[in-house]
Amino acid sequence: MIEDAEVSLLTEAERILRERFLSSEDSKRRIPSDAAAAPGSRRVDQLVLPDELRGKMPFTKDKYLVKEDPHLVEWEREVRKFQRKMSPEHGHRITAVMVYEWATGIRLTDLMLEEEQDREQEREENDGYVKPTGRRGSWRADIRKLNRILEWYFGKPYMTWIMGRKVPKAYKIQPGYYIRRHRPMTLTLYAEYCEGSLYP
Repeated sequence: MIEDAEVSLLTEAERILRERFLSSEDSKRRIPSDAAAAPGSRRVDQLVLPDELRGKMPFTKDKYLVKEDPHLVEWEREVRKFQRKMSPEHGHRITAVMVYEWATGIRLTDLMLEEEQDREQEREENDGYVKPTGRRGSWRADIRKLNRILEWYFGKPYMTWIMGRKVPKAYKIQPGYYIRRHRPMTLTLYAEYCEGSLYP
């Protein structure tokens, strides 16, 4: 003989609320329903902006937490100025030496000659000994930085000819290239780029 189904002793309201509990987020609650609401802050409510009116989130990613070389930042700024001067209607070939000489007004070959003459004079005055100094050859560090920046923007360099003269390390810029459309390499300039204050 089949036994009758167990008779429910719950009221209709209790049954409905129990089913709602089992099928909703109510099962995750840990505070009794008769507890008072947590007090708010009228001052903060008046102070903060509505969510839809707030600005962009600040830079918080781990990759942004770096200390940058200020020389690298300023040389990138000069590279962007240099490229801004070139017409996007044509292709171009540029070198680190071009940027260096344009930005400083110093011919690199003249600088190398002056450096060599200083070394020879120092060698004669010190019986063949040349005292090491950090200032001598500082242009080499500048050229390395410029090559690093140019390669980031334009890819690998290659040997070419400009006005019949051999150039060992030139970078190719395609027609239609606008530097203002390309994000900077250094994060210092990238912050200005995101804010719309970077020129160029």
